[in-house]
Amino acid sequence: MTVVTDSTPQQAADARQTPRVNVSWAARVVTGPQSYLEARVINVSADGLGLVCERAFPDGVMLQVLIAMPDPADRSKYHYPGLHAKVMFHVAKGGKFRLGTRFAKIDQPVKDMIEQWVKKG
Repeated sequence: MTVVTDSTPQQAADARQTPRVNVSWAARVVTGPQSYLEARVINVSADGLGLVCERAFPDGVMLQVLIAMPDPADRSKYHYPGLHAKVMFHVAKGGKFRLGTRFAKIDQPVKDMIEQWVKKG
């Protein structure tokens, strides 16, 4: 049985359009007015997030995601932005699911911080 972890390598033959950087950030997927699912951001690009969580979401579904993102200039400080992302694909691995998402609604300051992370590698 294969278990997806934050350090599981990406497949070489994927459909990436833009560069990504591997990260390990806590995240939550909002599932209701007062409910959420714990997740982990495993990579980021200027266009979207790679997430790992314990539930699958169908391709095309819009997710509200809250992330704990370290400040790219001072990693001891965190930002807690919310954003909306569309599920582009999901892969089942053991008891976890890897989700590829594309940003649908993101504030410009958050997008700028993510782009700084990608540039730093």
